[in-house]
Amino acid sequence: MMLRGITLWGLAALLSLSLPTAAIFIWHHSWWSLITFVLWTFAVGSLMGLLERRKHREHCDRLLTRAQLSTIRTLSHHRHDWMNELQILYGYLRLNKPDKAVAVVDRIRERMEQESRISQIGIPELAAFLLSFRTVCDTLRLEVEIQDGLYLDRLSYAAEDLSKTIIGLVNVIRFRAVSPLDGENVLRLLFSYLENTFKIEMIYEGELAAAEGVIVELEKCLEGIGQLDQGEEQAEKSPQARTMVIHFPLPA
Repeated sequence: MMLRGITLWGLAALLSLSLPTAAIFIWHHSWWSLITFVLWTFAVGSLMGLLERRKHREHCDRLLTRAQLSTIRTLSHHRHDWMNELQILYGYLRLNKPDKAVAVVDRIRERMEQESRISQIGIPELAAFLLSFRTVCDTLRLEVEIQDGLYLDRLSYAAEDLSKTIIGLVNVIRFRAVSPLDGENVLRLLFSYLENTFKIEMIYEGELAAAEGVIVELEKCLEGIGQLDQGEEQAEKSPQARTMVIHFPLPA
């Protein structure tokens, strides 16, 4: 397992130790063979450390580049969406339709407030995932509503575990969402806190592949830290609408 991450240069350096080792066995009475072995081992160790630091630096550079590209894509999508809203607003103003223009402004304001709450949710990893979701998924639209004053980092659960669980729940729906022939799939997440319980309502409208296995996968994501309740299917809205509620009990 350890050799799997070693470069060819590192492997060659390790194999070269066989030379001073053989010299010790051949000239075991000579002091120079022992000194050569010590110096050679020190040089190999230094080279291995240098190669490991270089490999770690390259890995960090790749991660940084990936994060930068993700940020650029997210900002590009946001810019595109805001430009669309501004064009609609400009069109209504040109047509002298102030009522429709006000509705667009209200929609923009609500979205800005929504994204502000997401960015202040308290878990950077989760906030980045939710804000950049549209850049990695084209099979459904994600809407997030967060109760005022709710900060997940202040709950009794470990932030990393909670973030991993919520991302996993969303990905279960994401990977099973089937692109519709018309319209779009929508997943709404409602985060709320009431009576020592953190609750997430997942309201999905759209088609799912192998829908009978969704509940099992959602329960696996919870890993014992929450409880899943499957709500009534909302037939009056859509024959494919369903609600799932996850409760995270908190100590009093």
